[in-house]
Amino acid sequence: MAQKNGSNFFFDKVLPTLFSAGAVPVILGALFKIQHWDGGSEMLTIGLGTEAVIFALYAFQSFVQPVEKQPAWERVYPELADDYNGPVASRASGPAANGLTAGMDSMLANAKITPDIFDSLGKGFRNLTESVSKIGEITDAAVATNDYAKNVKSASNAINDMNKSYGVAINAMSSMADATKDAQAYRDQFQQITKNMGALNAVYEMELQDTTKHLKAMNAFYGNLTVAMENMSDATKESQIFKGEMTKLTKNITSLNSVYGNMLTAMRGNA
Repeated sequence: MAQKNGSNFFFDKVLPTLFSAGAVPVILGALFKIQHWDGGSEMLTIGLGTEAVIFALYAFQSFVQPVEKQPAWERVYPELADDYNGPVASRASGPAANGLTAGMDSMLANAKITPDIFDSLGKGFRNLTESVSKIGEITDAAVATNDYAKNVKSASNAINDMNKSYGVAINAMSSMADATKDAQAYRDQFQQITKNMGALNAVYEMELQDTTKHLKAMNAFYGNLTVAMENMSDATKESQIFKGEMTKLTKNITSLNSVYGNMLTAMRGNA
């Protein structure tokens, strides 16, 4: 059904909704297939079939969609008509809305801020920079004290002029100072964390060295224990050999005693 503004409910509402909803089964089918869930092939088939139908509808949309009625701009601007051959009418543009630049210009004009004041501000900042640079030279040469005092006085005068002319600028600089303090606090915290990490690394290094020493001592102990076990094994073997030799010697002595006993018996019988 057509609306008063020339839009069509079916083509402007229904079809875009179908196009978006048709992507759902495709994505679900791909998800099922990737995750290897049950029914992945069926879901992917349903999704691709739905997408094919949607693309077919999209292909015929341009042929059956009613043409949207365009406004007759040539009634307001005759020079837009195809058959217009006259001169182009000049139209005075209305007052443009004041942007940020216009607002800044108005604020500067109301505050009576002129380029001379900007020059004075620049000179003041330059003097302030020179004064800050002199601070590092004071520790090396006491002669720079007079120049430092003059520069500080000049910088103070410039800052006073700046305070009189730039109240808004001072507020902005205060905000920048607050941000600088926050950055300084963040840097201090980061340095503290770095120190703590360094101390922790030192403790870890000491523990690692102690652990290494203990491991070396344990390795040496186990090495000595292994040697002792090997020596005991060798001693056991030698003890077995000694036992066998002693057994043989005992047998030999027994045999020898038997021989001597027989000889004594024979000698006594002859006597």
